[in-house]
Amino acid sequence: MTLPAPESVSPETDSPHKLPPERRYFNISVLWIFYYDRVILALYRLRVRHEVVTVASIGSGLAAAYMIVHARTMSGFLLAALLVHAKDLFDACDGALARLTGTGHRLGRFMDTIGDGVVFTAWIAAAAYRGVAAGMSLPVTLSFGAAAWLSLFLQCSYFNYHQLHYVRRSGASLTSRLDERAETDRGIVAVLARVYDLWFGWQDRMIARFDGWQRQRVGLPGDPLHSSNDAWFDHRNLMVANSALCFGTHAFVLIVCLVAGSPFWFLPLVVVAMNLYWVAILLTRAVTFRRGLAVSVA
Repeated sequence: MTLPAPESVSPETDSPHKLPPERRYFNISVLWIFYYDRVILALYRLRVRHEVVTVASIGSGLAAAYMIVHARTMSGFLLAALLVHAKDLFDACDGALARLTGTGHRLGRFMDTIGDGVVFTAWIAAAAYRGVAAGMSLPVTLSFGAAAWLSLFLQCSYFNYHQLHYVRRSGASLTSRLDERAETDRGIVAVLARVYDLWFGWQDRMIARFDGWQRQRVGLPGDPLHSSNDAWFDHRNLMVANSALCFGTHAFVLIVCLVAGSPFWFLPLVVVAMNLYWVAILLTRAVTFRRGLAVSVA
């Protein structure tokens, strides 16, 4: 389905970015799709709806999972890697296209995120299957799969939590919210909102509580909306570091494993390497703000 974009919208005057120019930061997770802004412009000029791009993202992601399971030659692994890359590319374009055309809505927001959840779960299951097929013990493989699933979604929830507060502090508007539960949702949107809350809501709340605990440990208020926490959420360098926890980096790690012909290694890399990276961010944030508060008191 293609529909004309609003005539009042122009790629020269309107922006697909979430943030105004003075608030943007370097997003590590889009390094692997550095050309995606050109794709967004091409999709805009072709008048492709962002919902179509979301469906293409989910479709290419599920096709990649199928190829991960069935690939037996290097060409099969390379095709799977290409499909993973296509999913990552489309995933970066749908929201940007919605912002550029001013056509974003909550149905699209939930389709995008729930679709991501389904695709990454399929990738983890496919990687675990390849581990068992390669002769690894079932308990070890299942343990890595479960740990990778939990780690991946919590890592991205942490990034999303800080991203939403950073956007809030910037005065920009998004279809995403810190609390997605809304009594005004109706019909299919209400159903998807319920699915989102069951799947992601507990993760979001866990991250919010943990972040509040960490703020209190360094002497800041637990309430994230308190003005004393502005610097906590506005730290540009830490936002750059956080961005590597986004889904785009996980997709790139999977691509590397596929090119190497070892999809199972996606699981331990997410569990070990990316969790160590996340811990390093948490420690850096704690040290940074302890020092900052000590200096301010002195």
